[in-house]
Amino acid sequence: MNEKLRRLLTLHADRKAERAKILAAVEARGASDLTADETKRFQSITESLRELDADIAAVRDDIARSGRENPDVAAVARATARVGDNSASNAWAHRAADAIRKMSGEARAISSGSVDVPVLVDPAVTPKARPTRLVDLLVNRATVQSNAFEYFRQTVRTNNAAPVADLGSKPTSVFTVEPVEDRARVIAHLSEEIPIRLWQDAAEVVRWLETEMTEGVLDALESQVVSGSGTGENMTGILTVAGTTAVPFATDVVTTLRKGVTALQTIGVMPNAWVVSPADAEAIDLTKEAADGVGFLLDGFTDGNAGSANVFGPTSIQRVVSPSVPTGTAILADWSQIRLYVRESMRLDVDAGGDHFAKNAAVMRAEARIGLGHLRPASFALIDLVA
Repeated sequence: MNEKLRRLLTLHADRKAERAKILAAVEARGASDLTADETKRFQSITESLRELDADIAAVRDDIARSGRENPDVAAVARATARVGDNSASNAWAHRAADAIRKMSGEARAISSGSVDVPVLVDPAVTPKARPTRLVDLLVNRATVQSNAFEYFRQTVRTNNAAPVADLGSKPTSVFTVEPVEDRARVIAHLSEEIPIRLWQDAAEVVRWLETEMTEGVLDALESQVVSGSGTGENMTGILTVAGTTAVPFATDVVTTLRKGVTALQTIGVMPNAWVVSPADAEAIDLTKEAADGVGFLLDGFTDGNAGSANVFGPTSIQRVVSPSVPTGTAILADWSQIRLYVRESMRLDVDAGGDHFAKNAAVMRAEARIGLGHLRPASFALIDLVA
């Protein structure tokens, strides 16, 4: 029994016993009325009992809402205690079970709450394979304190520096930036209903679902970074923003790729990564030395060996294959010239209230609130691989 409730019930019993003694004393002396002192004590005890009744009812209501006497909630509590090793994934399972049991910092019945996402997850359920993350290239990130943000975008760089004779007029270089106002967008999705018993019986399934939910948000973010239309709730993606460096198709795919390197070198950009679609990576890998040759021209897009450095540049330039990039376009860029403005980092919410409560079920929601800033669009070469 709850300790507070036990104390209140004991005090209530003591007060009732005191009041019964007053009535017994009146009966023992054969009187029909209480004395003034007895009346005062009787009324005081009766008022105290009323207050105790209210306190007891409040504690019992609190216990009912907390679910401590509900076997399903107790099972979740036991699961919280059972998941106990030091791995990141099990630590998340521990926090998930604990979050369901303690929403909003209180021991309440399951309603809603948030679970932080670990950096590394090792799900026991084997998920579907995912490609290398384009989002890993987006290392320029800034936290913002409001939904709206403003940044400066470089639009012109004309360097006219030159030797100048004594008393001669100095040339003027033109370096132009423009202020850009934008706002963070919510990227989110819901899971289907999950039986609460999984927190007790199959924590690895919960960890697998957590991975799928967070990776799904990253998939959507990558798609927005590349192809966002800039309308409605869509970000303005690399393929949409004005001022990027266009590289038209020239002779063949390999020649065109090399011209992309030249285009950025010409304007003083030091690229740090290529990104192409899986189909284009395949076409590059299978390019033959000649139309009827048997040998491959390059050593492979993702190998990063010196055999293809003459086309893709030094091995310090990363090569990423991503389905977020449309087939027929390659992107070579200094990816530090795009910035993620993070208003709300990745989070998981768990809701088991409302209709879910009646079913002993919960729903997960994964979401992030992020904005996108193109600091220097010219640093992104969009290379057309289609003749």
